Amino acid sequence: MAFWGTPDPATDAKGAGLSDGTSEVASLPTVVPGGGRLVRAEMPALLVPLGEVLRALAGLAPAGVDADDGGGGAPGPQGTVRLDRSVYAWSVAARWALEHVVAGHAVPLLRAGLDGRHLAHWHVDPGGDPRLDALAEALPAAAHALRVDTGVTLDTAITVDAEPDGARLWSAQALLEAFCDAVADLCVRASASAPDPAAEPAEPARRLRGRTEGSGVSRPPGTADASPAAWSRAWLGALAGERAEVVHERLPAVDDVERWAAAASGERVPARLCLRLGLPAGPDAPWPLDFHLQAADEPGLLLPAQRVWRSHASAIPLGSRLLDNPQETLTASLGVAARWFRPLAACLGEARPVQARLTPFDAAALFGDAGNDLRNAGIGVVVPRELEDGARVLGPRLRVGSRRGGRRADVTDTAGARHRTVTYRWEAVVGDEVLTSEEVTELAARGEPFALWRDVWVRVDTERVAELASLVGRTGRLSTAEALSVALCGRHRTEEFGDVPALAEGSVADLVSRLRTALADEEPRLAGVRAELRDYQRRGIAWLQSLTELGFGALLADDMGLGKTLQTIALLAGRPRQRPQLVVCPTSVVSNWHREAARFAPDLTVRLHHGPRRATRPEEFAPGDVHVTSYALLRLDVDLLTSVDWDLVVLDEAQQIKNHTAQTARAAFRLTSHARVALTGTPVENRLSELWSIMHFANPGLLGSHRRFKEQVAVPVERDGDQESADRLRTVTAPFMLRRMKSAVVDELPAKLESTVSCDLTAEQARLYRAAVDEAFDTDDGLGSGIQRQGNVLRLLTRLKQICNHPAQFLGEEDTDAGRLAGRSGKLERATEMLGEVVASGERALVFTQYRVMGDLLARHLSGELGLAGVPFLHGGTPTEHRDRMVRAFQEDDDAPPLLLISLKAGGFGLNLTRASHVMHYDRWWNPAVEDQATDRAHRIGQTKTVLVHKLVTADTFEERIDALLQSKRSLADSVVGSGETWLTELDDDALQALVRLADSGDTA
Repeated sequence: MAFWGTPDPATDAKGAGLSDGTSEVASLPTVVPGGGRLVRAEMPALLVPLGEVLRALAGLAPAGVDADDGGGGAPGPQGTVRLDRSVYAWSVAARWALEHVVAGHAVPLLRAGLDGRHLAHWHVDPGGDPRLDALAEALPAAAHALRVDTGVTLDTAITVDAEPDGARLWSAQALLEAFCDAVADLCVRASASAPDPAAEPAEPARRLRGRTEGSGVSRPPGTADASPAAWSRAWLGALAGERAEVVHERLPAVDDVERWAAAASGERVPARLCLRLGLPAGPDAPWPLDFHLQAADEPGLLLPAQRVWRSHASAIPLGSRLLDNPQETLTASLGVAARWFRPLAACLGEARPVQARLTPFDAAALFGDAGNDLRNAGIGVVVPRELEDGARVLGPRLRVGSRRGGRRADVTDTAGARHRTVTYRWEAVVGDEVLTSEEVTELAARGEPFALWRDVWVRVDTERVAELASLVGRTGRLSTAEALSVALCGRHRTEEFGDVPALAEGSVADLVSRLRTALADEEPRLAGVRAELRDYQRRGIAWLQSLTELGFGALLADDMGLGKTLQTIALLAGRPRQRPQLVVCPTSVVSNWHREAARFAPDLTVRLHHGPRRATRPEEFAPGDVHVTSYALLRLDVDLLTSVDWDLVVLDEAQQIKNHTAQTARAAFRLTSHARVALTGTPVENRLSELWSIMHFANPGLLGSHRRFKEQVAVPVERDGDQESADRLRTVTAPFMLRRMKSAVVDELPAKLESTVSCDLTAEQARLYRAAVDEAFDTDDGLGSGIQRQGNVLRLLTRLKQICNHPAQFLGEEDTDAGRLAGRSGKLERATEMLGEVVASGERALVFTQYRVMGDLLARHLSGELGLAGVPFLHGGTPTEHRDRMVRAFQEDDDAPPLLLISLKAGGFGLNLTRASHVMHYDRWWNPAVEDQATDRAHRIGQTKTVLVHKLVTADTFEERIDALLQSKRSLADSVVGSGETWLTELDDDALQALVRLADSGDTA
């Protein structure tokens, strides 16, 4: 045993009672954490003989482990030395091994050693005990961080873990098995003296030989009768003595000894029938179906039926174990198989059936329903792999694009490409080999499910081959966007054959290659940009330039705060000045775009299409100028803006068009431009249809129609978890979407620490809460059905949330003075305490609420309670000029109030408020993406402090239960839970009542 991990392992092991301190100190080849990965290391270690340490390990009390100790270990037996968890793990292994040795579960083996030597050793046979496997899964990394040095020969039973820093490591399972065998070997040898080779074997060997008598188990290999052969006596002597080497000129094969040992241990293997289809000897020969017995837990172990019938033993070795009653098992299983596959019925009359001879149609059935029926009945079915995996299956394929060297009119590199069409043609293939029309016609004429084609067997769909023959050589056309989608994912859904493979060639293949390599260009062409760009921002600009120059749209989906605006300004500044450019953003950030452009690209002319003096004629949009407008004006001036030939259109906060049927999205789709860019940190807030809408703006037609996308992608992924559809969607969108997380690209960004703050209800709140719930459910039909029910559920949730916020909000007491607000809401009291601490410490905080009424109440209350001249409240009705003054004051003015109240929807994007080190969500939107978006107003580039995020919920109410649900299923919430509380309307009345009822956890105060 090697003890390591401390500066002085010899002293520490002695202090823990694991060594007397006189053992050898050596260097242990291991791996340790370093630089974010595992690296090789040579660590000082104390090497203690197993015999000296086994008693100490077995006596180490498991209770000494401190479960809350983060992996550092626990005090040693004397309380002076802290032992790592790995030491306690090995003590568990020691007790497990000793338990099996005492129970007599040790069997002998003959192992091939180095230099041609053979070694006798004892092996622990657990007999199906699962505890060692469980220990291997829980074994701490330090307990098996042992490198396998180059040149060391491992037994084939040993496996190694993944390779950190190129080092091969012993796996936990392999090292535990080696340790337990060493314990068994040590204990058995200690129980007997080395025997005289001419005398009877010592007691352990005599007991071993006795296990083979009268039990139906064969004697050791090489023994013709009850008397051991000469080599057997040498082996038994080596098993009982101190010297493990076995020297004899006629030693048997190691595998034979292992099989005999398995038989001696009595381990049995469950078996089942396996039908194995072979290939026929010629075009007119039958298809052979061979019978085997197969290990149920190890399908690779097969026993041919010929061996079953030749053996008269009640048990036959299968691998290292025994198969009981093989003939009965084979006969009974064939009877079951014949009920599911009728061609086997003829074999039941044979005395010793070993094979069935099938027609091509019977053989083909094993690839379909018949094979599935047999497998469901517990029978193994093995068919030729080359015929099963599609490599030799005749099928259709589409070749998309022009032939290389031919006319290149299909696709151009200009903005007009997406309005063109691309030619495709049908072909028939086996694997990657294309068949001629004559060959397909010939295969169709044969009418058989298998055909010998070009000296190999291929599968043929007899029901569809004639239709395939009629399609070969036919052509059609796809839009460029659809052709790109097909080429990127390599498949296309057709009316004739459903989903078929597709191969791009010529101009389409060239364009796909350029799209896929767009991200590889890391150096942008910067023109007039005055900013210090980070590496990932430079790569983002280069990607945007590469994609838009090809005439295609881009979705820049960087995480909040990574500088999407700056990257886009650099793109705008580098565009040719032949046409005007348009930026559409929320009203709240129109002026922010104007300021940022003036700051980072002062040579760029930026004009606001905003207010009563905005342009009214297309010619007023001058070429080269960047015009910034809002989504509201995009809807209002849609006819004007869609009449302009824009060079580049940018949608900032593109989730504004997530609903493809809304007026805003329809207006955006109508815009005419040579390239389009969508910016959003949340490309999918709730449903995949949102991604379709944004991507349809950037690259119309890429994802097909919305109806087809919903049927073929959204529903299978969201409802059924269809990974194949999700992978295909990712493949198609990947070249057009750049998504980077802050944690992956910005090392210097400080931490964000989130906490849920539980608040108690006051007595007034509890009474109002119970009354609201009782009133909602106190009807014969509950909450109703259909649209009426949805409205009732949302109304109930809104009322409960207002009660949890403050009774004054629920009761409509909007003019209540600050003095009348105190003492009535547990949430308000807790928020006041926490924000008071923020103000007293000289820090700043953002407070988000989704209700304007609650924001006004908070502003009055906090001003009075905290002694502030006023607490500003930024909401959707705040004028742009006033909004800008609020933001500048909070960010730059030391005398400005340290608190800023923000409406969640109005301030969830477009703001840079990095002076705040606290963010409070007073009431919850119950959509993690939206809440994170709001939090990232403070946690973004420019932030130098740790951001503390406080999410308030009222205890024992629906708020606490929904928070627990989102915490436990965050990934589900990110992609499935709807905006706001709309997803809750899908719950039935019982589930909803369980969610909203007030728990009786005690009296509220």
